[in-house]
Amino acid sequence: MDTKIVSGASCTTAHNSKGKRPALKPTDDVLNNFNGTTPLFPLPDYVLFPKTVQPFHIFEPRYLDMVRDSLAGERLITIALQVENEKGDATPHAPFHQVATLSYINQVRNLDDGTLKILVTGLTKVSTEEVDSDHAYRLVAVRAINDFIKVTDGDNKMARLMRLFQDILDKSGAPYSLEILAAEDTPIEIATHIIISALAIDAKQKQGMLELQSLELRLEILMNFLESGLHSIHSMERFEPILPNNPQWN
Repeated sequence: MDTKIVSGASCTTAHNSKGKRPALKPTDDVLNNFNGTTPLFPLPDYVLFPKTVQPFHIFEPRYLDMVRDSLAGERLITIALQVENEKGDATPHAPFHQVATLSYINQVRNLDDGTLKILVTGLTKVSTEEVDSDHAYRLVAVRAINDFIKVTDGDNKMARLMRLFQDILDKSGAPYSLEILAAEDTPIEIATHIIISALAIDAKQKQGMLELQSLELRLEILMNFLESGLHSIHSMERFEPILPNNPQWN
């Protein structure tokens, strides 16, 4: 597994050798009674994209409280990229990018050392505004941002994307499986976001891609990046994606 440490959590590249999808209620059901405010989970070097799945190891006390409080309520948190300071560092109270991803905690595992492992699914892109919090963690009010997701000639672009990404994986020499990613029922939006998440692209660049409101433009930038040779083919140790199981996304 490929693990990197972020504020209050470690972020582990999602692997799933059997290709199973974590259960997730339809988005409308998840958000049916949503009050518009969630805990904020700010990360210094990770951007979560909608309709992707990511595990985190939670160990900082305030974020342990955040997860437990979320589980007792709507299971929703907002994951945002922190803004670096002049020294290039991000602190827990640092400003964060206002475009973020509203996320759902699918699964939680209690570890013997008192920390938690959680599996999170990105639901939708949101704009955020910080609000007062009585907790050790921060709170944000969020509003959904609706991207334009139509892609012209989507089948051919999906095939091109898979060829380009497979070439990267072949050159890396890493074990991989593209079977579920290339399946006929996998939407191009999910494939695009999973591949962006897997590549060693700077977090600020990924944030810029998240903020684009056109999936087609995001996809074109991704494919141009794959064709450019600027990616790091040595950064992948394994690629076995976990796909979210939501009937509204298929």
